[in-house]
Amino acid sequence: MTYGFAMAAGYDRGRGLRSRDLERWMAAARPYLPSAGGRILDLGAGTGRFSDALTRAGGASVVACEPSAAMRAVLHTNRPGALVVGGEAESVPFRAGVFDAVWASQVVHHVRDLPAFAAGLRHVLRPEGHVLLRGGFGPVRELPLYRYFPLAWAPGSAALLPLERIAGVLADAGFLPVDHVRVEQTFAETADELVERVRARSLSPLAALPDEAFERGLAELRSDAASGALTGPIVERLDLAVFRAPHASPAA
Repeated sequence: MTYGFAMAAGYDRGRGLRSRDLERWMAAARPYLPSAGGRILDLGAGTGRFSDALTRAGGASVVACEPSAAMRAVLHTNRPGALVVGGEAESVPFRAGVFDAVWASQVVHHVRDLPAFAAGLRHVLRPEGHVLLRGGFGPVRELPLYRYFPLAWAPGSAALLPLERIAGVLADAGFLPVDHVRVEQTFAETADELVERVRARSLSPLAALPDEAFERGLAELRSDAASGALTGPIVERLDLAVFRAPHASPAA
């Protein structure tokens, strides 16, 4: 999935998080994040939705790594003082053992080579550092948009990458599972807000749909919003899966 300038421009409109929801995520993540003096890698940082919150969670310094130049440009505009590096999840461009934690929000389904991803995490993390994976790993029918865009989560699609497979690849690289929680967040306060968020088409499963399928689902969503069949708030529950690196780091 390539995030070009059109998608980057609408990303925050479609994917922005409320401050109370950011705090819910940080409350779940905080036990596994370093305090002041530590370093966090915000991997696949996008426009930096979580970078500031990760810093505030414990005072650690945060480095944002994002492969899309368009997304990095928006991140620089949003957060002029942020440290931002270009790089892909399969080949993170950092020295061995420089991070205490890696935060990867809705990144794993974009990864083309899971073993390379796991090896990169192992390389950049200090011994016993944590990987925090945020994503939707639960039943697809629980997702608020599934009823309107079922093809976006069709069997075999990257959006349905199971947590069991991810955990297995990480286990092969030496990582141990330490926590898995579900966090509730408000996708939209009202049905009209949901329509506007969907119109941005910034969710990668929606962006990957054929235009006809997207417009058909959007029309159904608009109809339900206008008729009152869909009302807010629209709440979703996503997952935070945490893994710990082994005691000894690999040779650089």
